[in-house]
Amino acid sequence: MNQPKRILAVHDLCSFGRCSLTAAVPVLSAMGHQACPFPTAVFSNNFTFGSFVSTNLTEHMPGILDQWVRLGFRYDAVYSGFLADVEQMEIVEDSINRLLRERDGGLAVVDPAMGDDGKLYPIYTDAMVERMRRLASKADIITPNYTEACFLLDKPYDAGLPEAGAVEAMSRELAKLGSPNVVITSIPADGNRIKVSSYEAATNRFMEFETPRLPFSTCGTGDIFTSVVTGAVLCGRSLETAVSDAMHFLSHIIQYTIDVGTDPREGVLVEPCLDELMRLRSGTN
Repeated sequence: MNQPKRILAVHDLCSFGRCSLTAAVPVLSAMGHQACPFPTAVFSNNFTFGSFVSTNLTEHMPGILDQWVRLGFRYDAVYSGFLADVEQMEIVEDSINRLLRERDGGLAVVDPAMGDDGKLYPIYTDAMVERMRRLASKADIITPNYTEACFLLDKPYDAGLPEAGAVEAMSRELAKLGSPNVVITSIPADGNRIKVSSYEAATNRFMEFETPRLPFSTCGTGDIFTSVVTGAVLCGRSLETAVSDAMHFLSHIIQYTIDVGTDPREGVLVEPCLDELMRLRSGTN
């Protein structure tokens, strides 16, 4: 019997509407891991409801990290999602250094959540993009969407279909920034399709994946995707297999949510679908 892998999940905590920690924790737990929340902020509900009440926790985070270091807590991975300011990015990098790099090592995963559809989120400044670029360089795996990949590389965004070989070239450029494993999501694709790619610098292997786009838009799907990738890699699966698992699971839960008729603002129905992830505990297909 093995101890569960321990993952420090650095995300905000949104009470209503599944995203961030309320998406990542159940997914990682179902895959047999211990998800340890490191909340960056607390929100009453997600952004899709039009208004919310929130409390930023940035000022408390360094003291919490110091306490973990004093107590000698050990982690197998540090995984970050949306970060609201430069200080939070610095704290994540500090967490990677103090909890992983200065100890027994481990997996650092950064989802550089900065924007979508060719635009940065309103709070993101050029200084924040530059700081995220540095944080991404410290990760073992990064999972930008196509928009974020363009900003990380300081390339113009084009909503048209990428030329043949363009995404592979982008992946290689991103790997040269420091992260040896690159997953790019939301790549513009023909028809009603979703395209994702993976690149492993160690094997020089590039793969592209496609799946039908389902008629449902909500928050939290990116958090679920990267959580499955993180959990699967910690289960010993290859990056491309982890990406395939994540796409399969996300399609499954979106279709389930559509069938049930859930309000999209509430996010996808993670809870009834967690049994789909149980098989990853043993690494079976």
